[in-house]
Amino acid sequence: MAVHLEFVVLGPPISNQQSTPQGKANLTGWRATVAGEAQNRYANPLLTGPLKAIIINFHDGNRPSVDVDNMSKPILDVMQSIVYNDDRQIRQAQITHVEISAPFSIVGVSKIIVDALQAGSEFVYVRIEDPVDPFPLPK
Repeated sequence: MAVHLEFVVLGPPISNQQSTPQGKANLTGWRATVAGEAQNRYANPLLTGPLKAIIINFHDGNRPSVDVDNMSKPILDVMQSIVYNDDRQIRQAQITHVEISAPFSIVGVSKIIVDALQAGSEFVYVRIEDPVDPFPLPK
């Protein structure tokens, strides 16, 4: 399994479901931040095959600010034409909310997550990798 890209974006994610002018402005800013991080971390040709996305929202409090589908959509959409040709290439996705104050076992965890956790602020971790093949069906 090859990891093609991983990065963090500081702050809480912004949902695609914005209706107010301020909400739409926040979403535009969020999308630009995600795109900037992806561009800074990925300078290779666009990926063309099937992919897996991992998105983890490390949030404050016991309730995340958005639901998982509204969190993932702007992230996956904005990486189109930066990392991959089409977001339909994402064949597998692991999308999770985790309280940033929860206890963690960090043995073997990506350094980028450890560094962001040590900073102590909310963040979203994004990773694009090869999909698990063959896909393991639930037991």
